[in-house]
Amino acid sequence: MSSHLDARAAHEKLRAALIALRQAERNAVVLFGEILRRKLYRELGYASIHLYATQALGFSRTKTYEFIRLAESLEKLPRLKRRVESGEVPWTKAREVVKVATPETEGEWLKLVNTKSRRELESEVAKSRAVRDRDESQGELMPVPPTPKAAPNPYVTFRLETMSKAKLEAVIEKMMKLHHCSREQVLMMALESFSGDSSPRGDTPYQVIVHRCEECGKSEVGDVELSEAEAEQIACDSRVLEPGKRNRASIPPARRRAVLARDGHRCTTKGCNSKYFLEVHHIVPRSRGGTNDETNLITLCSACHRLAHESPRGDGLNYPPDSHRVGGKPLRAASHERIAGG
Repeated sequence: MSSHLDARAAHEKLRAALIALRQAERNAVVLFGEILRRKLYRELGYASIHLYATQALGFSRTKTYEFIRLAESLEKLPRLKRRVESGEVPWTKAREVVKVATPETEGEWLKLVNTKSRRELESEVAKSRAVRDRDESQGELMPVPPTPKAAPNPYVTFRLETMSKAKLEAVIEKMMKLHHCSREQVLMMALESFSGDSSPRGDTPYQVIVHRCEECGKSEVGDVELSEAEAEQIACDSRVLEPGKRNRASIPPARRRAVLARDGHRCTTKGCNSKYFLEVHHIVPRSRGGTNDETNLITLCSACHRLAHESPRGDGLNYPPDSHRVGGKPLRAASHERIAGG
């Protein structure tokens, strides 16, 4: 770029660059939402949208959370979504509106989008959120016209006092940003930690019973049938009870503990490093000669482990990182087949 532009030429070039930047931001939000909605990140070898965003796109945790929240909210607000896609509404305004809009108040907020600047819109959103908070703590108060009333905060299935609920929401939001996971995963992680899953032996403090029919090959938990990938994932690292026989582990317990210790009790998927819901996976399936040798075993979280079994050939799977070594030799992901027993 020339450094000898006059003031008018530099100004026009800057305006053009800003227009292109806003269009690129809009396209990025729309495409990100499509990848999230259709879970296309899994076809690219990432177990979660958080891993995809941080590893493949280079997003920060804050930017990842912001894009996810905006994409999920736009799915509930179809008119706003269409205007974002067409370029009528800049994503900076959409980012504010989704904080408070509901399908019922979407039309009112779209009117404000058309008549207010971004700064003015931010002020209207802040007022609406303040009204909502007062409503929840003190009873019904009328919103300040013309600001539509904000969407109520999501409720859990148990009753909480006002401050307890506020603390819960703050903790969940912080945990979602910190661990790159959903609200449901945050709750499960908290319960997992509280139940004592930090055992140095690597044992879980609970058991999930899965019934497998030898005739039809179907596996069920309660009355729910598992998918093929879920059944394979469980068979890869489980304990098997057959009538009239002793319990046996798919991986010897001592070997499993050694692998978990070797991997630092963390998922070895690049960028994941989760220390929750850990399972041990066979890099080379036993049906193709893979063994329970430590060099063929690797620690994965349940989400990454399931992705390994969902991919017929394992192409593009992002585990283990190239820096992971056993005995001085690097381990690299081999292809995977859809077979029972990992």
